[in-house]
Amino acid sequence: MNHQHLEQTLRQLRLSGLSQTLNVRLQEAAANRLSHAEFLELICQDELAVRQERLLKRRTQAADFHHLKTLEDFDWQFNPGIHRKVIYELAAGAFIRKTTDVFFVGPPGVGKTHLAQAIGYEAIKQGFQVLYRSIFDLVRDFLKDEAFSQQERTVRKYLKPDLLLIDDMGLKNLPKHSAEYLLEVIMRRYENRSTIMTSNRPIEEWGKLLGDVPSASAILDRFLHHAQVIAITGRSYRLKDQPLAGREEKKKPAKANEPSTAEPAS
Repeated sequence: MNHQHLEQTLRQLRLSGLSQTLNVRLQEAAANRLSHAEFLELICQDELAVRQERLLKRRTQAADFHHLKTLEDFDWQFNPGIHRKVIYELAAGAFIRKTTDVFFVGPPGVGKTHLAQAIGYEAIKQGFQVLYRSIFDLVRDFLKDEAFSQQERTVRKYLKPDLLLIDDMGLKNLPKHSAEYLLEVIMRRYENRSTIMTSNRPIEEWGKLLGDVPSASAILDRFLHHAQVIAITGRSYRLKDQPLAGREEKKKPAKANEPSTAEPAS
């Protein structure tokens, strides 16, 4: 049977998900003698599934992850010190509904960015709006829009998401006024929206990194007030296949009658 006219009508109604599965569902209905109500429920579910998939894709693109990582991708065996239960509780999204925060701190390469993005992706799947930015992205955004007197637009961009991920705090010192930009974001999101931050450096060093001790103290005072702090230790996952990385090879001791080749001390 030709359903060309029906398919055209579905396209006009923007029911593309239903249109994609129509022929299969019609055959299924005939084979299983489905009632009209059962058939209608099936094709409506098809349309909903397609719309949800598209929404997930749009929200994931809007989150602007650098390299999206998921919880399924994470190697829990590499660093058993990370408590899987704690991470999955965060991925369930209760902290976002409570508008509290999360702080990952630890040396480079131990999984902070991976876990932060994975939690963000789980939040997207639950319907939350998420934005990922490195601290350098954040500062560049403010510097660029400040030059065009559009700073309030940038602030709104950072206030809108249900969950904001600020990554890479502490990789290097930041430009002048960085503390002011970060303080503006943290103050206005405080107890209104949730934020996850990752840092390679302890909070005692933030004043130096930001070049503004009072602002750094104000940022930490608000951010840590309702934050769950997760400290991660261990070696870098990126260096897992280089066991000698960062270490000198042990020299073989010289034999008693073998002359030394070492340079004399100056």
